[in-house]
Amino acid sequence: MNNKNTNFANGFDWFCKECGVFFSAQLDRDHIGIPEYCPYCGESYLVDTIADLLLHCEDEGADPVNFYSAFPADEPIPGSRTGATPRQVDIIISLVTQRKRLKRPVTAEGITDPSDTLIEIVRKVFEELHITETGGTE
Repeated sequence: MNNKNTNFANGFDWFCKECGVFFSAQLDRDHIGIPEYCPYCGESYLVDTIADLLLHCEDEGADPVNFYSAFPADEPIPGSRTGATPRQVDIIISLVTQRKRLKRPVTAEGITDPSDTLIEIVRKVFEELHITETGGTE
């Protein structure tokens, strides 16, 4: 088992701002720092901290919920207008997938009861992740 600490909660060390991929790479012993290029797109726009990922979101006008897996599971996603934790987002996505597979309508009210205190979080996650009634994206 690898006990190496990673930079993001999803187990990866770097994020490419150009192609949006999280990745890890083993560097040569004489190479210090981050990789020079993304192994997927070849660009050098890499970040290796949550703070830099949040700055990227701010620069792009993106809600950090789009990168929910990079954050600790039970803490609200920093800077997200949804107020959701990554675990909540994962559950919402799982329920959407299940409802779609069963050919049931995909609505916030179908995920949680309208009187539930979490309904607003579910609605905001739907909006930010562009989840439509068919379960796809807009």
